[in-house]
Amino acid sequence: MKTYIANIIEFANKPFPEDESYWAYWKILIALSLFVCFFLFVFQPFGLASIESNRFLVCLGFGSMTLVGALVYEISVARILYLLRFYKNWTFIKWVGTNLVIMLFISLANFLFARLVLIGYIDWQFFPQMIYSTLMIGIMPMTILGGYKMSKEEKKNQAIAETILPERWKISDNSRNESQLFEIPFGQIRYVEALQNYIKIGYVNEQSQLKERTERATMKHVIQQVENSSIVQSHRSYLVNKTSIEKVEGNAQGLLLSLKDCEKLIPVSRSRISLFK
Repeated sequence: MKTYIANIIEFANKPFPEDESYWAYWKILIALSLFVCFFLFVFQPFGLASIESNRFLVCLGFGSMTLVGALVYEISVARILYLLRFYKNWTFIKWVGTNLVIMLFISLANFLFARLVLIGYIDWQFFPQMIYSTLMIGIMPMTILGGYKMSKEEKKNQAIAETILPERWKISDNSRNESQLFEIPFGQIRYVEALQNYIKIGYVNEQSQLKERTERATMKHVIQQVENSSIVQSHRSYLVNKTSIEKVEGNAQGLLLSLKDCEKLIPVSRSRISLFK
């Protein structure tokens, strides 16, 4: 029993794929809205079969309210969560929890549509029933599709990681061996992390001890400084020195790089995997 629970907890805390564009996010919401409309029109649950006229328009209305509810969530709660850095270390359980909150907003939008447009007045005692109906339609498909997406991306990136051979980058960067970034030789740099208007440089000293230095600079400026060197951008928030890579692993979000003399794992986003293949 304990092993089963431990497996569930491990699965829930696995990294979940990040949607790197708003267009991908909205495609999912539009697909969800169309699914709701289709499901209600075909199966006619929750008393929809008793509607004799304009049934399709009613179903289309509920589908549209699904999109409206998600939009209200995005311009309100999601903004706060971004400020609180909730989306950092994005996991499956966080993704499920976020979607449950989105469904609450969708329930409210559909409830207002049903009561004001179809019935003509609001009675809040029926709101819990709307929440229940929304969850019954959306929770299972959402969880199954999310788990499938995460497992698929994880297996794909693990397979890619196995094809990458860090040994090919062990050759010293002769073209830039005299270059420095904030007086730190390129050869000693392990990674650079973006921190809004600052950067954090992870490097090793003469005793091969990992040190960190914070400097006021933008990632764009640093990228210009290390151009045509072995230091490349692996993620929107990270640069990494390819010559220091010792091991490559994969998860649902992309690749993870283990570096020499460094315990920190550096992520590689899906859009930048080709730089390491």
